[in-house]
Amino acid sequence: MITAVTKRKRTEMALGNLTMDAGACLVSEEMAQYFLTVDGQPGTYILGDASASSVRAPQVDCNRIFRARLGADTADQGIERLLLPFRRAAVPVTWYVDGCSRPNDLTTRLASHGLELQYSWTGMVRSLDDVEGVEEAPSDITVVESVSADEREQWMRVVLEGFGLTQFHDLESMLTETGVLSGRWHRLTALQDGTGVGGALLFAGDGVAGLHWLGVPQMFRKRGVGILLTRQALAQAARMGYSHLVLQANPEVVQLYVRLGFDSVGDIAVFDWRPGIGALTVEPD
Repeated sequence: MITAVTKRKRTEMALGNLTMDAGACLVSEEMAQYFLTVDGQPGTYILGDASASSVRAPQVDCNRIFRARLGADTADQGIERLLLPFRRAAVPVTWYVDGCSRPNDLTTRLASHGLELQYSWTGMVRSLDDVEGVEEAPSDITVVESVSADEREQWMRVVLEGFGLTQFHDLESMLTETGVLSGRWHRLTALQDGTGVGGALLFAGDGVAGLHWLGVPQMFRKRGVGILLTRQALAQAARMGYSHLVLQANPEVVQLYVRLGFDSVGDIAVFDWRPGIGALTVEPD
């Protein structure tokens, strides 16, 4: 007899011993650690503030404000304080509002300060208690970790092609060099007969692991490469001792990750402030 798995049961399996709120904060914490990993990014630095984190980067689409915990009574002053370095330099900045951001009306306040909502991600979590067998793969595709400079370059090129970003040359060094010194970036490349057919990043943070930059070039899609890379990331994270793997998903891939055992723990609103220059925004993950 086949018993249907209810949404509640599936959520319990995905979150393990986490509540939904705890899952949302795990996604928030991983995203913050990922953004704060700037080794290998010359000219990028972290701005200090007790109530939020900010990163100033040479690439305009890598300026970020996140993990904001502002008091309701002083939130408007805090917003302007955090925006000030970017306003003074007349450079764009992206502000991420997740389920643990405060105050609760932060999105409304950001709009009143001149920021525009660009898009939303869905925070997702999967427990790593049951990843046995997830490494099964088509016999002609293998996944390897790209460690050497040449391997990291191959990974970078297949990922950029998968995201349609091959013309963004300023991303190349960021993708090949970030996280090498800290050991936090684990670049996974799917190979078929020696050709890179997809790539993903497993981020190894303090107490939490995340999946980023999963890209498959158009010509190699519909072969199960993305699923294979996700399963490999799950298995590797479990071997590294993590209890959960988290990610921030675009709306069109949420159902794919649901089928792979992830569950949604809330949305992440992505706002931009741009000083009158183009509206182009690169989605980093």
